[in-house]
Amino acid sequence: MKLELAPDRRVSAPDVLTIHVVDEDAIDAEALAALFSSNDCVVRIWPSIAGFIATIDQADLGCVVIDPYSSEIDVATLQERLAGPDIGMPCIIVTAHVAFEAAVDAMRRGAIDYLAKPVNPDRLLNAIAVARHRITQARRRAATVRRVHAALEILSAREREVLEGLTRGWSNKEIARKLAISFRTVEIHRANVMAKLDAESLSQALRIAFISQVCGMVNPALHVD
Repeated sequence: MKLELAPDRRVSAPDVLTIHVVDEDAIDAEALAALFSSNDCVVRIWPSIAGFIATIDQADLGCVVIDPYSSEIDVATLQERLAGPDIGMPCIIVTAHVAFEAAVDAMRRGAIDYLAKPVNPDRLLNAIAVARHRITQARRRAATVRRVHAALEILSAREREVLEGLTRGWSNKEIARKLAISFRTVEIHRANVMAKLDAESLSQALRIAFISQVCGMVNPALHVD
């Protein structure tokens, strides 16, 4: 099996699942890679846990199948990093170092499954299916957020403030008072927001605002009661 390390972080094709096999036991790693390769997956073998951790932010988005107990690392910290917003990769633990408490802790921290070696292929492939679904959903959410952010980028600062007021349920009159502008100006900005966001209704515009968490980009005046 060819060892492949990724120098740059890339997003693999939507219909292809990349699996990072992180195992310092070369024989086990090869066996896992053979199983995954026969099930339409791209496999990258990492023979060093430390090496994987050092370049994790450059690795292709995918599922991590790892035996973290073969090396002296902090498993909790590793799982937290994998689950972080900058990485976002689901994790499956496959290990010969089976311990009930460790399994419970790993699952509580979000591992898809905790399997003992020698692994049950069907159970492992079921876990991979869950990982594939999670990554697909994450990609869809990320695409939605990108579209939303792009839409909000074309709003002026004042239009964004008016949209923020609308997310708080304020009337045009309340927004005008809090921003110290005229009622008519609020109406104009509100119409511009709807047009720029291509929103057919106020609820659609508000959904865009909530997705992007536009509430973080506001004028302090909006918080004055």
